Amino acid sequence: MLRTIGRGADGSRNLSREQARILMGWLLRREVSDAQIGGLLLALRMKGESAEELEGFTRAVQQTIAPLVVRTERPVVVIPSANGARRLPNQVPLLAALLREQDFPVLVIDAPSTEHGRLPTEPLWKALGMHVASGVEQAQQWLEQNEAVLLPLNTLSPELHRLLQWRNVLGVRNGGHSVVKMLNPLQSPSLLVTAYTHPEYAQLMQEVLLALRQPALLLRGCEGEAVGHPNRDTERLSLYADGAVQKWPAGAPFIPCPHMPDGLDLNASADWTHAVLDGYLLPPEPLARQMASIRNMCEAIMAPASTRANALAIATPLTCSRAEAPHAQAR
Repeated sequence: MLRTIGRGADGSRNLSREQARILMGWLLRREVSDAQIGGLLLALRMKGESAEELEGFTRAVQQTIAPLVVRTERPVVVIPSANGARRLPNQVPLLAALLREQDFPVLVIDAPSTEHGRLPTEPLWKALGMHVASGVEQAQQWLEQNEAVLLPLNTLSPELHRLLQWRNVLGVRNGGHSVVKMLNPLQSPSLLVTAYTHPEYAQLMQEVLLALRQPALLLRGCEGEAVGHPNRDTERLSLYADGAVQKWPAGAPFIPCPHMPDGLDLNASADWTHAVLDGYLLPPEPLARQMASIRNMCEAIMAPASTRANALAIATPLTCSRAEAPHAQAR
């Protein structure tokens, strides 16, 4: 495998989906040497992961985690958080709390960034007095009460959490960071809300999520988190398990949010979030539009198949298409 992916820009080739699944299993179980791990992670980083490789990686991780089956009237909204705040306040707890107020159960999978100069999600989450699960069973109990719950990645998947720590050794991210963004432990109705940072990842993530048959709302995130930028709106993609793709174009211009606190200031971020939740400030307009997309998707997911197509057709503003993802129809 090292010879396949490590021959440079002109000689390297992609792994198959099955090879990638096997390789990720080795990495998670540490069945290769440290030198091999470092070589594999750097070779993949320099080559760039293909959609088939990321699908194989994600399937391998899913096989190692305890599945969550939650009995709720609405789909659980799953939000991965792997970056935290840098300049702007982290809106992930705000989005989760606003969805909870509308009786949506929310699971945030927290994989704290190892990058210096960022404020992770968990400290802000705790400052707001929100639930942090000590295990999968506790997360399940709170979700069934329509609560918003943060589940640390090192609790859900210690193996994947350990793989992410190689960034401290190698200085760059690895494929595990991409897997976190597409990881959903739910085996009951759920919606993954996830984001890409660089535009070239939009199509890649779309292909993987469709191949996984994972209903997802995909957008360009704010500082790496799966929330809209407070001062500009971007296109959002609704991806469904049957391959349907619903496009939400960027909305009309709006007045940017004034006086946003420093994202690294925990107390100021908590005060700002409380002010929005208590009604003293309006939520950022892109976040409100993102919530509308989430509500629409959850209704479509739970709708009978006979009425779902009509629900997609009348939703606005959007365009609908049938995705031609390379692996979706084979499944």
